[in-house]
Amino acid sequence: MSGLPFEIVNVFAETTFGGNPLAVFTAAQNLPDASMQALARQMNLSETVFVLPSTQADARLRIFTPAHELPFAGHPTIGAASVLYHQRQLGESFALETKAGVIPIRHQDGQFILQANPARERAAALSIEGAAAMLRLPVSAIAAAPSWLDTGSEQLLIRAASAEAVLAARPDPALFARDACLYPGRSVAYLWHVSNDLATVRLFYEQDGAVLEDPGTGSACANLGGWCSLHQAYPVQWRVEQGAVLQRPNVLHLTVDEQRRIYVGGCVIPLARGEFVL
Repeated sequence: MSGLPFEIVNVFAETTFGGNPLAVFTAAQNLPDASMQALARQMNLSETVFVLPSTQADARLRIFTPAHELPFAGHPTIGAASVLYHQRQLGESFALETKAGVIPIRHQDGQFILQANPARERAAALSIEGAAAMLRLPVSAIAAAPSWLDTGSEQLLIRAASAEAVLAARPDPALFARDACLYPGRSVAYLWHVSNDLATVRLFYEQDGAVLEDPGTGSACANLGGWCSLHQAYPVQWRVEQGAVLQRPNVLHLTVDEQRRIYVGGCVIPLARGEFVL
C-alpha cells in the first residue's frame, strides 16, 4: 500500500469554517480514472480535484463530483491554485490546465483569481412560469426567462426578482431533474439577483434523485460574468454571496472589465493535510 497525499481547503472562505470544502490530491499522476471517481465519492464533497503534470501549464487538473467528472469548476481550480502556490512556490501569475482549457491564475491581495473563458449562451426550453414551478416560487419571483451559459461548465441561469426570492427557493426534485437537465444525469441551475453590486446566489444540482445545493460555485459565478459580458452589463465589480441557507457563507468576487474579460476570485483557508492509503 502507498500513501497518496492530499490537502483539505475551504474555498471562498472568509472564516475558518466558511467557504466550500475541497479535497486536493497533489500527486495523482499514477491514478486511473476509476480510482479518481472512487476517491471523489469517498470524500463526498461537492468536488475533489486531482493534480497531474501538464505540458501546457504549471499543472493539469482533473475535477470530479461524487457522480462524474467536470470539464471545469471554479472552486476546485482556485483551491488547487492556492495549494500549488504554497507547495511549489509559484509566482504571482501562473496557469492551470483543465479539460475546458488553460486557465490563467493570479494571486493578489490574499485572493486567488481565475480568468474564465469567453461566454456562450443559448436559449432554454423553460418559461418563466416553468422556472417558478420548478423552484416552488411565485411567477413574480422570476425576473427573466432562463438561459444556458457556458464559460467552461454549462449551467442554467435564472434571474430572480429579489434576494428574498433567491433565498426562498425550494426546488421540486421531479421538475428539477426534468427542466434543469443539461444531459441525462446532469441537472443544474443557478438562481441569482443583484442589487447595488451585491449578488445573492444559489446553485442547485441533482444527484441520485435528490436536489442538493452547492455552498460556493466559481464556475457559475463565471457564467454570471458571462451573462454580463453578453448583455452589455459591464464593467462590473460584484461581491457574490452564496451558502447562506446552508449556514456556510461563501464570498466570491466577480469582475467583468471593459474588454469583457471575466475574473472570479476568493480567499482560500487551509484546513488539513494527510495521506490516503490505497
